[in-house]
Amino acid sequence: MIISCVTYACSNLVISSNHYIGTKFEDRAAALESIDADETPDLDKQAGALRKDLDAAELSAALKSELRARIEAVQKKGIEAKKRLLAGRVDKCLNGVKVEVEQALAGGKKSLVLNLDIGADSKASQKVIKAVQKLAPDLAFMGISEEEVGSGGKVLCFSIVPDSLMKETGLKANEWLKDVLDSVGGRGGGKPGNAQGQVPQCDDIDAIISKAESFVDDAVAVA
Repeated sequence: MIISCVTYACSNLVISSNHYIGTKFEDRAAALESIDADETPDLDKQAGALRKDLDAAELSAALKSELRARIEAVQKKGIEAKKRLLAGRVDKCLNGVKVEVEQALAGGKKSLVLNLDIGADSKASQKVIKAVQKLAPDLAFMGISEEEVGSGGKVLCFSIVPDSLMKETGLKANEWLKDVLDSVGGRGGGKPGNAQGQVPQCDDIDAIISKAESFVDDAVAVA
């Protein structure tokens, strides 16, 4: 009889504990669901962290499944909001790029290095490249963009060198990119005409820009 009572008490304790933990996760999920995704750029990451905690928790399979579905919906909402935010940043950036390229052409420059605000989105980099090539087909260009401005995190770097300038100066996009990325622990690759890579972490974007400008200025000065 004593053993039965102890077992019953332990069982109730486990049930009570699971209920308490489950309620906490439900509260956290509800809190994320109430957040405005357009005002919270890292909502998807917050949801991902909650999902990780949930996976490690001891809860009933049914409750876990229900909570996962709610968290995944929040993650999806966060990712979609981030895409909308990035699209707006890219459009604004493209307008700025056009102004900078036109000024470079007016000044007789053969190269241009810009600090961009397109995140670490390779698709956005292709839009920038197309805009530059359309406006200035004979201009060597390098774009540098932090995933999140001022974060000290990932940095995207891409370069293009037109055939005319390549023949005139010997400048190659892949060599230019490699020189820049090697200086800050990044990696990348590509061809003489275009190349792309990333830096895992960098808290000095100005140093990357300075390195890029120094390399291309020396190359172009040879012509």
